[in-house]
Amino acid sequence: MAYMRLFRRIRIAPGLTLNVAKHGPSLSAGFRGAHITMGRTGIRRTVGIPGTGVFYTSHNGYHTGIHSAPHFAARPDRQADETTPGKSKKALPAFLLCTFLGLWGAHRLYAGRIGSGIAMLLISLTLYGMLVTAIWALIDWILILAGHFKDAQGNRIAW
Repeated sequence: MAYMRLFRRIRIAPGLTLNVAKHGPSLSAGFRGAHITMGRTGIRRTVGIPGTGVFYTSHNGYHTGIHSAPHFAARPDRQADETTPGKSKKALPAFLLCTFLGLWGAHRLYAGRIGSGIAMLLISLTLYGMLVTAIWALIDWILILAGHFKDAQGNRIAW
């Protein structure tokens, strides 16, 4: 069976590319080591250490599997975006932590996203890493303002 791959990357400006593939177009912004890609499946954020193959990717959108995962389908009492009363995180502390300590991932630790919070902390130990985490924190800051930032259980952090 033959396999055909269609992919073309078009550089629009420094740090901005248009990706064309058979599943649809997407737009990427960033630089080597950190970028964000927006396409029909949602938003994908990737940070890493260039030249090592070490990276972290997070993906939010329609095709992340959260809406069709078996453990969610088995529990009809739980919605993916529903917040649990008494256990939900507030957006104001997350926003303030992201504003003042975002480079070190404090807002992610507050939200219970321990793995990515520690990743931000470790990546920010170098000068280039601070640039990467600055962009990552800016993206998270925008997500918190827009009300799309989620905690470790998948609940949106609401104002």
